Amino acid sequence: MTEIRPLTKEELDIIMDEAQDSETRNLKCLVREPYEFFQRKSIAQNGIVIDKRPIYFGAITFNQGKERFEIWTIVNKDVKHQFSLYKIAKKLSHQWAKTYKEIYATMEKINFKNVEWTKRIGFIPVQETDRLITLRLGGI
Repeated sequence: MTEIRPLTKEELDIIMDEAQDSETRNLKCLVREPYEFFQRKSIAQNGIVIDKRPIYFGAITFNQGKERFEIWTIVNKDVKHQFSLYKIAKKLSHQWAKTYKEIYATMEKINFKNVEWTKRIGFIPVQETDRLITLRLGGI
């Protein structure tokens, strides 16, 4: 059974513990308690639970310094339902881009799979540094 809904603290903790380091490293460096951070800072969030296993978390926050909406995502490892994950994550991302006009995703360039996945969902690159790439969905 597939559920699309906000995750509980326990479900987000499971993803944080099980996901590959590349999925959680930046978040772990920034905050001590991810669930509390997203409860305080996110303006929208959702998750995907398949067969009682949390496989995806997504949230939108407003970056006051850059005056833009940022998407945060975490995908669990060993997801057996890749196509379902892709379809739902794409739908959620596009719904958020429609609501917030444009959303940005920033990630390490070294994580090639994440960059390609984000592009496949529809994000386009808008800025790069030696270490990071920022992509945008929506807008112009």
